[in-house]
Amino acid sequence: MAKMSEKLVGDMKEAIRNGDSEAAKRAADLAVSEGIDLTAAIKELSAVMAEIGERFSRLEIFLTDLMMSGEAMKTITDVFAPVLRERKLSIARIGKIVIGTVRGDIHDIGKTLTAASLDAAAFEVHDLGVDVTPIAFIEKARDVGADMIGLSALMTTTMPYQHETIRLLEEMKLRSKYRVVVGGGPTTREWAREIGADEYGKDCTEAVRICKKIMEVR
Repeated sequence: MAKMSEKLVGDMKEAIRNGDSEAAKRAADLAVSEGIDLTAAIKELSAVMAEIGERFSRLEIFLTDLMMSGEAMKTITDVFAPVLRERKLSIARIGKIVIGTVRGDIHDIGKTLTAASLDAAAFEVHDLGVDVTPIAFIEKARDVGADMIGLSALMTTTMPYQHETIRLLEEMKLRSKYRVVVGGGPTTREWAREIGADEYGKDCTEAVRICKKIMEVR
């Protein structure tokens, strides 16, 4: 990586760790204007967010710290997104995924990070945002011809909507059409098995690996 790229990526990493959205935007804007490899940058920044998430799970930082870092990361991905979308015309997409945070849940840090990571990994990503109903996931998946549905839940009280989405797919005779991946802070591999999900991703890096694996066998 060129020296300028290293500096800009370093500046964005520092902004994320400090939860400084303004500094994050300045560095992201410059990264775009300098034409650095945004895919490589997102991979490195995703690792920083995973590190911050681990620190939070060890109670080394507060929830507000995690949220501020997440906002800084979202600021960067918002700057990168239009450029990455333009490049889609020249990038072969390896699969389509509909992703969102389930009904009743308005947390989007992990979901947004995962969506950005999947986009950077050459997936066609349809991000429905937060508070998404089971039927909205399914209708969007049908509309775009998705291969996968990604269900994020950041609260224990909203986890049942992951299960509800899978149940609705079964009722509509569509379960075999889509691979369902679940994730989010309170979710576990055991929970994924219990509700009949196909895969569980503990973080954005694992989610990308899982989705690539799914497309290899489809």
